[in-house]
Amino acid sequence: MWVLLQSAPGGYGVALFQSLLALAAVCVLAWVVLRWSARRGLGGAGRRVQVLERVPLDARRAVYLVRIGERVLLLGGGDGAAPSVLAELTPDELPEVEDPASFGELVARLRGKTPPAADDS
Repeated sequence: MWVLLQSAPGGYGVALFQSLLALAAVCVLAWVVLRWSARRGLGGAGRRVQVLERVPLDARRAVYLVRIGERVLLLGGGDGAAPSVLAELTPDELPEVEDPASFGELVARLRGKTPPAADDS
């Protein structure tokens, strides 16, 4: 075995190449495992609990709107503290959310022009 180790090409370049090759193999393996587990529903979004919206208040605190079955909760969370229930809402109390504006509409608003009206047909 000692003869095999001595006859193999050596140097820092070969060691660097082997390390990069091993790192690439580990990254590809991690990507494949994560994709496979996401398709199987492992570790992904839950069926019964949905985070509808998250609004950051500052760098350490945020407010979450969470749906659990038919219940909708407004939760406050922060650094190192357990989330606290701020309010419980009924689904009827939630306002309708408009679709986000298209990129063209946003540019038109920034330029101070009104976008052309959409056809109602």
